[in-house]
Amino acid sequence: LHEIKRVYQYIRTTAVDLATGEIEIENLFDFKGLDDIEGTWTLMGDGDLLAKGDLPELDLAPGASRTVTIADLDVTPEPGVEYWLNVSYRLREDAPWADAGHEVAWEQFLLPVSAPAAEPGFDAMAELQVEESDDAVTISGADFSVTFDRIHGTIGSWTHQGIELVESGPQPHFWRAPTDNDKGNALPKRAAAWKAASQNWVVSSTEVTQPGSSVVEVRFLGELPDVASFNEVGYTVFGNGEIQVESRFQPSHTELSEMPRFGMQLTVPAAFDTMTWYGRGPHETYWDRQAARVGVYSSSVDEQYFDYSEPQDTGNRTDVRWVTLTRSDGLGLEAVGMPQLNVTALFYTTEDIEEAKHKHEMTRRDFITLNLDHKQTGVGGEDSWGARPLPQHILEPRAMSYT
Repeated sequence: LHEIKRVYQYIRTTAVDLATGEIEIENLFDFKGLDDIEGTWTLMGDGDLLAKGDLPELDLAPGASRTVTIADLDVTPEPGVEYWLNVSYRLREDAPWADAGHEVAWEQFLLPVSAPAAEPGFDAMAELQVEESDDAVTISGADFSVTFDRIHGTIGSWTHQGIELVESGPQPHFWRAPTDNDKGNALPKRAAAWKAASQNWVVSSTEVTQPGSSVVEVRFLGELPDVASFNEVGYTVFGNGEIQVESRFQPSHTELSEMPRFGMQLTVPAAFDTMTWYGRGPHETYWDRQAARVGVYSSSVDEQYFDYSEPQDTGNRTDVRWVTLTRSDGLGLEAVGMPQLNVTALFYTTEDIEEAKHKHEMTRRDFITLNLDHKQTGVGGEDSWGARPLPQHILEPRAMSYT
């Protein structure tokens, strides 16, 4: 419904010259003017409101358009901050079908102003200590320690000031609980090998290097026998406690079905149940479901699950710049896309959702399943009994990586 409303909106806003604040407003109605609509704008710096105002009177006849200038968009960019112009159109008075203030159309523009983010100062970071054994690599810093499992290619333990941050994973993940549309076009059968691949990543070798006193690299070379492909995962641990993760996929042939998703899945403590993200929201979005503004949003992890009549993949967020999962005192994890991620956080596993016919048949877990993905195949919807997503929204198995 969010997507339908976005497609059907009868006020079109296009950028003329964002550097000078010029936009064009067009009335797409055939028979009515816009006298009953009022327009407003806001200027956001990431999630902070910097300025706001009203648009001129929308005295546009059916089919007419005009160019307006918003003069208050001058900003001195701060390092790494994105600046967004949000335009909104709402009912001026109550109507038989909605109350005054109901939004009937909106648009969002990324302004062409930026300043590069500051480079991290590696020289100022604390030194790292490395201990290796046949089945583990432990890297310790000033107030953290992370142990990598050499057998499974995952994080076996990651503590900050003695508090465990990760319960299991991350591990390469290619599957999602099939949606109604997936079932209608037989994706669960066609792409079944990707479900097995998610469960059967095999580490073939481990490489550990220390290019500097405050930097350690751990790289797992892995095979995906179910799809005869390779997935390499590299971790770069820095002296300030940050870990850069890179997942690199390489197919060995071209006869594979589409990927439901390409990402990594891990579990984190249940106490980290407040999710805050900078990306599209507040509702779920997918590759072909983008009717949501980019902004900073927050909710409980419980609220990330949408109760469809039959459980299926839910809760994905697209174009995520960063996401945090925190407990009540603010401690937790932050993941930053380089540049962006798809993110899902739920109190249910993929298997829980796939195997249930109704939500009450699922048990709320005592941990959070977190997916940090590059992308998912779109959910489609031209029909629900055979049509696949449009070609531009299908994730084909090719050489790809994300960080």
